[in-house]
Amino acid sequence: MLQILPKFKIILLLILLYGCSTVYKIGREFDFNNVSKIKIGTTTQKEIINFFGQPLRIGIANGNEVYFYSSEIITFNQDKTVKREGNSLLIEFDENGIVKNYYLNIPGKETILFGYLIHKIEMQNKINQVQ
Repeated sequence: MLQILPKFKIILLLILLYGCSTVYKIGREFDFNNVSKIKIGTTTQKEIINFFGQPLRIGIANGNEVYFYSSEIITFNQDKTVKREGNSLLIEFDENGIVKNYYLNIPGKETILFGYLIHKIEMQNKINQVQ
């Protein structure tokens, strides 16, 4: 009986582990609410760092410097489904370190050319006010 007990514990542990999900955390949290503070053609790299902290990655896209922020949790479930939560943000700067555009991705949604859309609406509102 004593020899069966350790084997039983191992089998029970394996059964419990088999039923668990695997969870991966990618990136680090950033204040998603500060996205509304980004103004194309105005916001500087220093302001972006004040809003979101140091970027997860810095790179080059289309010859311009970009900052990448991401905070995602990906869960691989036993039933082979995958659940993604969180968001990511890519900010593109011009040669003077001013925001040229930004892209917001919310898992499960299409990537949004968010900055361009907001900028276009703001410019149209300014035009309408002048007229």
